[in-house]
Amino acid sequence: MKSKAIGAYGWLLFTMMLWGSAFPSSKFAVGQVPHGVAAFFRFGGGAVVLLVITFFMRPQRAPRLKDIAGACVAGLVGVFGYNALFFWGVTMAPASDGSVIFPALTPVITTVVLILTRKESARPVRILGLVLGVGGAALFFVTTMADGGDGSNRLLGDTIFLIGAAVWSTYTLLNRKVLGGMDPVQAVTYSTVAGSIALGAMAAPEFSSVDWGSLSTGFWINAVYLAIGPTAIAYLLFVRGIRDVGASSAAAMMFAVPVFGTIFAFISLGESFTLAQAGAALIMLGGAFLAVISGQRPAAAEPAADAEAEPAGSAPAGPGPAGTEPADAVTR
Repeated sequence: MKSKAIGAYGWLLFTMMLWGSAFPSSKFAVGQVPHGVAAFFRFGGGAVVLLVITFFMRPQRAPRLKDIAGACVAGLVGVFGYNALFFWGVTMAPASDGSVIFPALTPVITTVVLILTRKESARPVRILGLVLGVGGAALFFVTTMADGGDGSNRLLGDTIFLIGAAVWSTYTLLNRKVLGGMDPVQAVTYSTVAGSIALGAMAAPEFSSVDWGSLSTGFWINAVYLAIGPTAIAYLLFVRGIRDVGASSAAAMMFAVPVFGTIFAFISLGESFTLAQAGAALIMLGGAFLAVISGQRPAAAEPAADAEAEPAGSAPAGPGPAGTEPADAVTR
């Protein structure tokens, strides 16, 4: 393996660590402010950082109005829709649940849609992976219901995570159509700004309920970290990974997110799975991995234009199916 590719995988692994850490960091944030305010702080701050980076990078080609509008629509779905659900979900369910459900089910849902629309092949191994992924998710929900520790709130939170994964899949599919002629850094910036404005409008009524003087220094440090690390920096590193090793290989790295998410949730929040939930999570992740990898093209076979067309990714969420554009990772 070339040294450039080895370095790219190292940066991608660091990106997955940043996204995994976003789950417990977001859980900490919603413990001190309403979930809408927490989401706005993260992505509003991330939008500012991305605007500064875009200004100094000065992309070579100016985007068309059509591309800007498409990126903004994608941002309303992926940044606003997905993250409104994500931050709501972590108010009720453990962050570790979200760190498994989002990255595992997003590629499963996206792959199903692409197979049904005949844009991807329905290979037997992929079908097996999809069945395992859906079955693992069902088992995860059943074991959550059987666990009396967090009651119905945890089940509702996990259901919101599931809906969020479907929204993120929609975002992935939108990105396939609207970002082909746009510099990926610009695309991320426009979508993040548009989504952040919508998040700000949603959070506006809640600002008056926040006791600003009581917010700890730790809260502000955490808010700055979420904006810079898992949002702005992670997006740009993922774009670099797509450029260096190809979209499918970069997308496959998303399966490291649940590992980091669970570790950080255990260390910082003391969260853990029951044995049954851990088994269900492994089945879900294994099925999603099969569904994605079985359709993967070698990185060398991917045209450079395809890599440029890929949206930059963050969230705690998951890649698109292998051989297609991964989701723009704004969350995780």
